[in-house]
Amino acid sequence: MLRRLSGAVAAPLRRCLCTASSRPPWALTYRMAALGASSPAARASLDLHEPPCVTQLSVPAHLADGMDLAAASIQAASSDGLLLLDFADTGNWPEAIRGCGGSITAMPGLAACAAAVDPGVRRFVCNPLSGQLFRLPVPSMDAALTTTPFGLLTQSDGSDGPPDRLVVAQLCLRARDGQMVVRRFRSETGEWDEPPLFVPSEAPAWRPMPNHEVVAFGDRLWWVDPFFGVFSVDPFSDRPEHGFVALPRPLPNFDIDAPLMLFRLLGVSEGKLRYVELTTKEPFMLYSFSLDDEESSWKLTHEKRLNLVLSDKSIPRECEMPWISAIDPFNANIFYFTHGDLVCELDIDKGETGSSSFPDSITFRSYSSAFFVPVMLPAWIESYNLPCTGTLSRKATNGTRKTLADMLVRVDC
Repeated sequence: MLRRLSGAVAAPLRRCLCTASSRPPWALTYRMAALGASSPAARASLDLHEPPCVTQLSVPAHLADGMDLAAASIQAASSDGLLLLDFADTGNWPEAIRGCGGSITAMPGLAACAAAVDPGVRRFVCNPLSGQLFRLPVPSMDAALTTTPFGLLTQSDGSDGPPDRLVVAQLCLRARDGQMVVRRFRSETGEWDEPPLFVPSEAPAWRPMPNHEVVAFGDRLWWVDPFFGVFSVDPFSDRPEHGFVALPRPLPNFDIDAPLMLFRLLGVSEGKLRYVELTTKEPFMLYSFSLDDEESSWKLTHEKRLNLVLSDKSIPRECEMPWISAIDPFNANIFYFTHGDLVCELDIDKGETGSSSFPDSITFRSYSSAFFVPVMLPAWIESYNLPCTGTLSRKATNGTRKTLADMLVRVDC
């Protein structure tokens, strides 16, 4: 599909191989997790490969005990590689799915979208390399009129190194009083709360956005509405304030009726928040923007024409277009696309392409730009224990500090 870009050189299909000594700095991780060993002592494990090969997380099957047909999904990742996992029961879905024209293979992806905004599902924080898994308590909170998906943000007392605390949070419009709040769980307290969200009068209303990954960047969580803007909040704050940045100007050759979740993407690369868009009409253009340091406007960083040609040399229709799947966290020139059973890597600076096929273990697809979750793999993560509750500073001298295991349900041994 991605044949040429100013004389792009096509690479052969990549073999997926990774060893402990050659661990990549990040993983192109499939959003849906596999249910693995059922032993109570089992941990999560990562079938790790170097991009563009696909990595998949496996989680112990006993975490889904009591579910007729469980769907486990990575809903978000922190900037340092911790994961937020959801478990949804799809056992009572078939009739509803058939009623809306779906199929049994579509249920896991649909369940993941539904679970993303539901505080009542089984939700875990996971270290993907050590395999640690901790279950968050289910909050006892009022019903919501509108919510965003949950995201995961970490914070460190030092400038670098492992985090000292974490927060799981979503934006919420409460049903009983119409109050906008931040619904959050903090490792410091081991509890859920709902501080008011302070919203500027000129800020637009937000809507459910389950088809896009929640991005952790800087000291904020970021949600993209692919129609008009990006919302953000600092969920650690005692007085969380609503942030909003409008998307760049409408671009030419983009069909507003196209499924925007497939052709627009929010991500982080080279230390900047980036927004990427692929037009769906000829000439096919790839645009990439970076958010400025004031977090108020976008700067155009890439504007490239893509030569999209099918194997029969015809021009692809919308349903045959590749989907934007990820941007390389370390190189803002490298983008990843999904087309059928292939994951394509494109370096728009060097004009080089590469590809890899999906592993046989992935038998169903999640149909959105959140197809993959870029997961960072810093050197310390394999030996890192999840943050403690209560007093979290590394300077604390209390040798009996409680861990998350004391506050949550521990599922590793």
